[in-house]
Amino acid sequence: MICPFCNRNLLLRERPNRTCSHCKRRYALDPKTNSLGMSDARVQRLLPKLTDGGRLKISINQLGAAALPKTSPPKSHSPAVTALGCLWVPLLVGVIMVLAGTNADGVSGFTVFGSILIGVFVLGMIIALASGKKKPTPNPLSGFRSMMLSDWVGVYGALPPGIVDDFPYRRVYLPDGARLAVLCPDRAIAAFLAANGMPERYGAVIATEVEQVPEALPVLVLHDASAPGCRLVIRTREALPGRTVIDAGLPPRAVMRTPGAPARRGDEPAKDLIEWLGESGTLTKDELEWLAGGWTVALVAIRPAKLLAAVGRTVERLAAATPADPERREAEAVGFLTWPGEAGR
Repeated sequence: MICPFCNRNLLLRERPNRTCSHCKRRYALDPKTNSLGMSDARVQRLLPKLTDGGRLKISINQLGAAALPKTSPPKSHSPAVTALGCLWVPLLVGVIMVLAGTNADGVSGFTVFGSILIGVFVLGMIIALASGKKKPTPNPLSGFRSMMLSDWVGVYGALPPGIVDDFPYRRVYLPDGARLAVLCPDRAIAAFLAANGMPERYGAVIATEVEQVPEALPVLVLHDASAPGCRLVIRTREALPGRTVIDAGLPPRAVMRTPGAPARRGDEPAKDLIEWLGESGTLTKDELEWLAGGWTVALVAIRPAKLLAAVGRTVERLAAATPADPERREAEAVGFLTWPGEAGR
């Protein structure tokens, strides 16, 4: 790896305890010893691009989404599938022994031991099925965040310049003359919007839960292109009857066929959730099939400058529109954020 201080190419033996043997300075991330393959140099290369030359502040998860490999994580398997993979050998041997034993007179040892092996397989399957549902695919962003807060802060004393950690308000930040609310359950994006002055610039309340949305204000819902994200919009309208609730996106239709969109495939959502979304009439058949396949595009994966500009345009149009304005009625129906063209870049 390259030393982030003296730029020397270091072999593993030349960097004991994450310390360069040439300049004697300690660094935070070694790609050979952390599970995500991160290095200080990679983080430092990404920062100018993601922060738009230092003009923006971004969250740890936005940095992680850009730094981590773009390949989709492996899908997890159910316990029954795992058991089948581990126990197929005793099952096969057991069947062969039982068949061999049936050709002998009386009950042979083959039959007894074969039956035992088959019983082991059956018992393993019963235990696996009784152990519960399959485990969800682990989120690599959680590992990246922990690594930055422990290893990076431990060495440098603070996060890199321009990086903020999580939503900075323990209560809803209500600016003077608040005109609208932005509901975004992703605390990393909520932190990003707040850190870049959206409350002050637009009179926008930033909330991560429906219960935090003040009364009377119109609500702009910002979410991932995912089954839970699409559900959030419907649930918000149910929780706030009579209120203006706009689906600001990310809509699946805008990204599922966009070249270069940062789509990832994980665990498939529950079938009843997909059926419920279909009954709502808010998604097309193609969108439902895409979501059912476990595909998602996360807001943290959208380039920060592009995301901030798109949300800003949406907020400006919502704040300027009157209740009778045709633009607002159209926005309520389809949302402002259509993410054309270079959505994933």
